[in-house]
Amino acid sequence: MNIERFRPDVTTASLVDALDRDGVAMVNGAVAAPLLANLNAEFDHLIAGAQPGTPNHIPMLIDFMGHKTVRIDGLPGKSKAFVELIEHPIALGMADHYLLPSCLHYLLGTAQLIEIQSDETVQHLHRDDEAWLHPPMPVDRAAAPAPDAPQLEVIVLYALCDFTAENGATRVVPGSHLWPAKRKPQEHEVVAAEMPAGSAIYYLGRTLHGGGPNTTAAGRRGLFLGFQLGWLRTKENFFLSTPTEAVRHMPKRVQQLLGYETHGGIGVVDVGCPSVLLS
Repeated sequence: MNIERFRPDVTTASLVDALDRDGVAMVNGAVAAPLLANLNAEFDHLIAGAQPGTPNHIPMLIDFMGHKTVRIDGLPGKSKAFVELIEHPIALGMADHYLLPSCLHYLLGTAQLIEIQSDETVQHLHRDDEAWLHPPMPVDRAAAPAPDAPQLEVIVLYALCDFTAENGATRVVPGSHLWPAKRKPQEHEVVAAEMPAGSAIYYLGRTLHGGGPNTTAAGRRGLFLGFQLGWLRTKENFFLSTPTEAVRHMPKRVQQLLGYETHGGIGVVDVGCPSVLLS
């Protein structure tokens, strides 16, 4: 099975139809050339000062994150171009559809700049929503999910360079969002998300995927953003990774996505909205 491809003028309805069916869809040219150039110019500096591997004390994440992969978070405070990208209408349209039925508003739960460097090995296939080890809503992971089961997270992965099977294009299993957790894919069911720079894949938290191996001499640079239900604990702690002073100068929508808005009675500061810290 191939990943369905769309133009950048794709409607949310068309994208959702593909995501409901396959759990993944691709948009060619999702990021305009000027913004793509700005992102790479800012990220060149960040990559140059980073080392591959994960300085993480959690053993289960060290191999998973890759020994020859550079990962950088805290991006809202490090890249103005990234702040602009957060509000991309295709990604927010997807998040509106899947998340708002189950929350008052959703959050940017995680974002990483990922450069898979030469000789990196394949990452094991996984589902992003399994980061929440104890599902917040009743679910039988041994059974196939109901088609209308609430989504915990939806993800967009932007290609900042050309993605090829040889340089580590993300491997995706279309249709796996409807499988029981124990169902393992056969190799012919795994698809390399090959796409030109500026394109993106959009996928659901239950879709199996993983980074590919890089057998080339150059790095494969990508950028992923995960949007999640507003009452779930975020994967990245943006309150610590992004300085409050930087958040003060961001658009209000971005401030809300970073958590500077209460979800009912959740997330209060001084028994009120945390946005007061930005005034």
